[in-house]
This record gives sequence, structure tokens and C-alpha cells, in this order.
Amino acid sequence: MIITDQKVYDGSFIHKRFAYKYFRERTLAVGNIVTFVAPAEVTLNLIDLEDSLEKDYIYSESMVHFCWEIPNLEPFGAVCFQRLFNTSVANLLHSTIKKPIEMKGDDIIIHAEHEQGGITQSKGKASVSITYSKDNVAIGHTGINVAAGKRAPAFAYSTNLTPEQTTKFQNDACGLFYSMVDNIFVATSKVIV
Repeated sequence: MIITDQKVYDGSFIHKRFAYKYFRERTLAVGNIVTFVAPAEVTLNLIDLEDSLEKDYIYSESMVHFCWEIPNLEPFGAVCFQRLFNTSVANLLHSTIKKPIEMKGDDIIIHAEHEQGGITQSKGKASVSITYSKDNVAIGHTGINVAAGKRAPAFAYSTNLTPEQTTKFQNDACGLFYSMVDNIFVATSKVIV
């Protein structure tokens, strides 16, 4: 579902469950996803301990955000799903921007010369992503830079998606999410005991 009420992503969106707010009686037991386009500036609401210890931050002038919530998923499963989802998002992105893409953990790395922070680089990180599990519910965020901007870290990569490409990318990734969680749920049900 594309939502329009988020004007900036500061990290607080995924500090609590959000699916019921948007889906009400259509909230699914296998999980839900929302997406929006907004600037990102995360300094105070970091969940990632590595970023916090490194005094790192998230900044983007324009980013496509995917926030998902899946019940009955513990931390290990949440990270496994995050990496599976991000790899699928990377494949969708590749079909749009036609640049070589590599997954490094949960990061989507684009192998294309670009300039960021006044430095010409041969590759860059197009994504930010985090997930955690609280009270047996996994909540995650994957953000893809459209335009990283001058304040973004030097390693940031701008995909420069057009508005039309962005909307298609959002709809395709949400469809992919639901296909994945439905398929995973069915797979949990077909074991002969």
C-alpha cells in the first residue's frame, strides 16, 4: 500500500507496530507492507547498534521507503526475511536502472561510476535497511535512495528513478512482498508428519 501521510522518515515509524493503523480489518496474519517516498534523516531514532556506535546517520533528499510488519517472527527469522526481501528488491531495481548490483549483507550496492560528496566512485550503496523483532513481531525498513543529496554519506548512491519508475517500483515490491509471505506461509503448511 502506498501511503502519503509520512513527510519525512526519521526512524520512529518502525519503533512500534503500524499495520493496523493503515489496514484495519484488512490486516493480514502473514504480514503487511507500506511504502512511501520522503526525505530521510535518522540521527536520534537509530535502531542499528553498529550505526549508533559509529555515530553514523541516515540521510537522503528523496528515498523510497518500504516498512513491513510480520507477526510470529523471531530475530533470526526477521533478518533472514529482510535479506531475502532486499535481494528481491535489488532484482527489481536492476531491471529498472540496468546497472550491476551486488548484495553485501542487507546492503544493495550498485556498481556504476557516480559522484557523491565531490568524490567520483566506482560503486555506491543505494539502500539502508534494518529489522528487529519485539514481542514476536518483526518490523523492518528498507529505503532506496532516489536522490541521496549533498548531506548524504560519501558512499551513498542515487538511483535517480523517475516518478513513474518510482511508483512502479513501489507497487512491484509490495506485490513481491505479499507473494513471498504467502508462499512462505504455504510452505510451512505442507509438511507430512
